[in-house]
Amino acid sequence: MKNIDLQKDLIPSIKLLDDKLSKRQIDLDPKGYFLIKIEPLTNELILEHYLNNIDQKGRAIDPESGEPISCKTKNRNQPSNIYRGKSAKQVGIQISEGHGPFPISCLDHAIYIGRELQRAEQCLTSGKEYIQD
Repeated sequence: MKNIDLQKDLIPSIKLLDDKLSKRQIDLDPKGYFLIKIEPLTNELILEHYLNNIDQKGRAIDPESGEPISCKTKNRNQPSNIYRGKSAKQVGIQISEGHGPFPISCLDHAIYIGRELQRAEQCLTSGKEYIQD
């Protein structure tokens, strides 16, 4: 009985905390950004890395137009690299281990990518739709 009560209170409080933390200001990684996708046909996680330019306000800008890149902007850029794997761990190792150079330079960015890869893996294995946070 206590387990059910704990989950009933704990899950909403974690969601509330996460929603609040998602609104905090973060600096962009100067090495670029990632788009995470799942491919159910091949049972793969796909991690696309894109280079960006950062303006004086810390916003990612389109290298051609100089305009800020919105999260809702359709991506016209080509990825600088594409990583594929069957698990979050496999893809995470590709971008963080070995001799480098690595496509990620900020610790908070690395932790975020790890969380998102784990979420994407859960969606892949459960058949749910994945939308990057």
